[in-house]
Amino acid sequence: MKALALCLPLLLAACGDFEDGTRGPQPVPGTSADWRNYGEPDGMKVDVDVNSISHRDRAGSSDYTYVWMRQTFAEDQIDGESKGRYRIKYARQAIDCPSARMAGIAVSLRTLDGDEIARYDVPGYQWEFAAPEPDSYGADFVRQVCKIMADKAQNKE
Repeated sequence: MKALALCLPLLLAACGDFEDGTRGPQPVPGTSADWRNYGEPDGMKVDVDVNSISHRDRAGSSDYTYVWMRQTFAEDQIDGESKGRYRIKYARQAIDCPSARMAGIAVSLRTLDGDEIARYDVPGYQWEFAAPEPDSYGADFVRQVCKIMADKAQNKE
């Protein structure tokens, strides 16, 4: 019992160091973002951060192309989980360009003032890739992002 009492403070102190040096999920692009209008379907405006199109992610494989998209809605939306109201949705996508399949890996819901209502991140082992319907808005999005990534990779050489 005495040994446990001596070890407990040591164990608790070590727990504080457990996450030192680790980084959290990929942040929503800040002032360095280069938002480009992608379209305005169904009461929302869709922008893509061209600077975020890359093979780099804090936790993901470099085999995928990653991109942040911003959807700005004309009317308040209600998050099903938190029940909060938001107008701006930031979504990070992982795209497997060879198969033209995409997975949503992070979402940040915000007010027009920029206050975050909710943030959801999906661990890599739970990513669910799906192919958008042929000739759809989503299929065009995947094609365009993969083309931009290919151009970036070619210009880097």
